[in-house]
Amino acid sequence: MDDVRDLLQGWVDKGLLPGASLRVVQGRQICFACDVGVTSIERARSVTHDTLYDLASLTKVTATLPALLLLMQEGIISPDDAIGGYFPDCPDDKRTITITQLLTHTSGLPADLEERRRDSQLVLPDLLFRQQPLQEPGTKVVYSDLGMIWLGLLVEAVTGESLDKFVSKRVFSPLGMNHTLYCPNNLVFNEVAHTEFCQLTGTYIAGDVHDEKAFAMGGVAGHAGLFATADDLCRYALSWMSDEHAILDKAWRQCASHCQTPSGTERRGYGWQCNDPHVLLSCGSGFHPDSYGHTGFTGTSIWIDPVHEWAVIFLTNAVHLGRDHQLRQLRPMIHDAVTAHLCRA
Repeated sequence: MDDVRDLLQGWVDKGLLPGASLRVVQGRQICFACDVGVTSIERARSVTHDTLYDLASLTKVTATLPALLLLMQEGIISPDDAIGGYFPDCPDDKRTITITQLLTHTSGLPADLEERRRDSQLVLPDLLFRQQPLQEPGTKVVYSDLGMIWLGLLVEAVTGESLDKFVSKRVFSPLGMNHTLYCPNNLVFNEVAHTEFCQLTGTYIAGDVHDEKAFAMGGVAGHAGLFATADDLCRYALSWMSDEHAILDKAWRQCASHCQTPSGTERRGYGWQCNDPHVLLSCGSGFHPDSYGHTGFTGTSIWIDPVHEWAVIFLTNAVHLGRDHQLRQLRPMIHDAVTAHLCRA
């Protein structure tokens, strides 16, 4: 895949991306790995296989989702449980929202807070209780950070553990994801891709979560906050593709990765975005219609094709250049370049 490597390097040379890590999984192994560019435009430190990326919204499907599925698998919670049953102070207009509706982004909650600041004070779950519903639960997909924040709180309420400790013990350690964690600045990790320039500190964010809400929550949240290497995400993808590497039963993996939303709306499984042959998504045009994946605001993505048995992990720190970047256009291009090779193999 020399042309794929050249394509990525060309984007870095043109200033479209500061750095990137690309991994292609085929069958049960990594068949292509590429690291290009720098972790910081100030320090010009090269991206390596050890580079940690702020996963942003990949946190939703890499931490919160498997935590919930494990609890479902063990019969501790059920997809149809009402969230109000776990939060006694939950107001009546949200009491009947189900775990499934939160996972599929059909809860009726707004997409986000009207104001997002790194120095804000978030009182949870009261902040969620005060949100005005946009529509009846179960009727429309509105991708919501707030719903996933609530699910992170649910994991903590049910297990009695913080979300980061639970997923480290039950998800990352069993899968050998030794470079996947919240709050890397609390430990010694030098290889961290820098994200956006912060006006509050006058420096680029490095090792602290980029998302304002997650930062205000102390770095640990159900919607954002996780950091990982590309190789660790290969291990995670394999846990969805192979019974041999799985921590979840096949039935739960299939339930989560297949569309659960009403027809005529965005196709969502539990957490995952489901491929739509009628819409050009970030995975491009070469992935099977049964594929599923997710993207992250900082410049990250993961797509899994269970039919062809391949996965593509594409991690960048595109937001390091500011929010007016071209990654939305670049993502389908790199996936199409990869699948063109895989289809010929």
